[in-house]
Amino acid sequence: MNSNYGINDIQTLSFKNGVRSRIAMYLGSADMMGVYNAIQEIISNSVDEYYMGYGKEIKIELGPNNMVVITDKGRGIPFGIREDGSNVLVDIFSKAHTGGKFNDKVYNSVAGLNGIGAKATCLSSLIFNVSVVRDGRHAQASWEKGELISYKEEDWSNKEEHGTSIQFSPDPDVYNVEPIDIKFEELCKKCKNLSYLTKGLTFSLESGDKKVSYCAQNGLIDLIEDNVSNPVHQTPIYFEMKDGDEQVEIALQWTRNREHGFTFTNGLCHSEGGTSQTGLKTAITNFMKKQIKSGMDGDMARTGLVYAVACKTPNPSFANQTKTKINNTSLRGLAQRATTQALENFKNIYPGEFEKILTFLLKEKKAEEAAQRARKQVLEATKDIEKNQKKKVFSSDKLKDAEFLGSDSILLIVEGNSAAGAMASARDVKKYGILGIRGKIINCLAHPEEKIFENEEIKLLLSAMNIVPGKYDSKKLRYGKIAICTDADSDGYHIGLLIMSALRYLAPQFLEEGRLCWLRSPLYVVHNKKNSYYFTDEEFNSARGKIKGEVKRAKGLGGLNAEEAHESMFTEEYQRLDVLYPDVESISLLENLMGTDVEPRRDFIFSNIDFSTIRE
Repeated sequence: MNSNYGINDIQTLSFKNGVRSRIAMYLGSADMMGVYNAIQEIISNSVDEYYMGYGKEIKIELGPNNMVVITDKGRGIPFGIREDGSNVLVDIFSKAHTGGKFNDKVYNSVAGLNGIGAKATCLSSLIFNVSVVRDGRHAQASWEKGELISYKEEDWSNKEEHGTSIQFSPDPDVYNVEPIDIKFEELCKKCKNLSYLTKGLTFSLESGDKKVSYCAQNGLIDLIEDNVSNPVHQTPIYFEMKDGDEQVEIALQWTRNREHGFTFTNGLCHSEGGTSQTGLKTAITNFMKKQIKSGMDGDMARTGLVYAVACKTPNPSFANQTKTKINNTSLRGLAQRATTQALENFKNIYPGEFEKILTFLLKEKKAEEAAQRARKQVLEATKDIEKNQKKKVFSSDKLKDAEFLGSDSILLIVEGNSAAGAMASARDVKKYGILGIRGKIINCLAHPEEKIFENEEIKLLLSAMNIVPGKYDSKKLRYGKIAICTDADSDGYHIGLLIMSALRYLAPQFLEEGRLCWLRSPLYVVHNKKNSYYFTDEEFNSARGKIKGEVKRAKGLGGLNAEEAHESMFTEEYQRLDVLYPDVESISLLENLMGTDVEPRRDFIFSNIDFSTIRE
């Protein structure tokens, strides 16, 4: 601590230097999220013009060195010299509290009011150029590292032309990320979301030879349909309502998947929702409680619901500069009234489809109640383990515990008595435990919870690991890892997928922490007078002719004697213990293969199997 701290240690930064030194204050982050927020701030200005009735296309170009160009056909930003001698266009992009959005006669439904985002983008850019055409005149201003380097005005030949084009590249000296790498795919995703909110507005994106355009003719209905699979009812629920200067759109559809929603205000997506989202959820809860008079709560009423609520207001109030949450209290009431009316209309116009929703929710309610009872049973089953954490006491005829439990120990999951016997003799008893399962455990991604928690193999797995559903704690695990140890055939792989599915459903954190492994067994054993060798299919084919000896084809774990199993699976030289990390692609594939939705699984099969090679 500096005891000499005094008045000379107090600094006053210019607006430019304040932005450049603390960009996260203005754009929410100093990493790539901040970069994308900067781009979105400029796009939002063009969207605001569309909201006001000007321009039907926004062009976004991504060039070399992270150069972004955003062009619209709006009115064009006003420019010129005011009576006080100030330059309007320059001030708009570099001087705090300058802009046209303080006047609701000019803009009445915009993403931001203070214009800070566009200024922060300009001042945090390595290069920032703005070009405007309006009223037969053209103006251009350029900045480098936040310093104005040029400004000019001139007559324009095309008197009818109007619009704004902004070119910029983020400054590496400002953003705390190395290197800055703007992804074209990420820009596409953001613009696709925006297209759902702006019926008739086209977003045209280009990067090198990549060209993409988005234009949602049906707005939020298109958003819902693009994000819905396995719907309960075929017709989406849609409604618009206006109250003075504020308006709201809502779209709903119940599915047999998980709840998912989108909340927008003036074209901005709020990751944390806000008042309009609360209003929508409250309306759904209240409405469905009247239809299903049997203890229906909010979460139950929204089971499988995909929703979108988009509001426009002249005076948006956000929780922070990054606008992740909308705070306007008036939007809560507006969204609630609109949602209630939407449900009432749908009930009257589509009574058959509405009945499908009620039937689905009642079924899910009963399933959840049964699941709660089953979970209680599981909690009871694991109670003794939780109480005896230090002792780590658990007893089952299917479980052979390691001598030392904890983070360094591994639980081997094997199928059948023969495999369990082979592993029991081969393992290091201090480190490895063995859990034998019979047959195939229940598919947790394709069965209701009440069936899952009734399954004895699931209860045994949870108890052996001390995993309590809903109360996962890595510090309380009896074993640090699970290793799937099955035969290297289709049945063995299927068992592995079932175990992975169970953990994905019951304890996803376990997978995310890299605690699920696959202990691969050899398919070939070669013995000669001096040594023994162990191979997978690929390894054996590569070694064919190089190693001589008696070749043995292992027909599963039960085909290995204790010595072979120990040497091939538990010694450093031969052990193949692969961690199964759950990246987005692999989890998506797992859910498609093991879930209840038939179509993705069928598509995968037909995409990966050449049926012309299959003979009768």
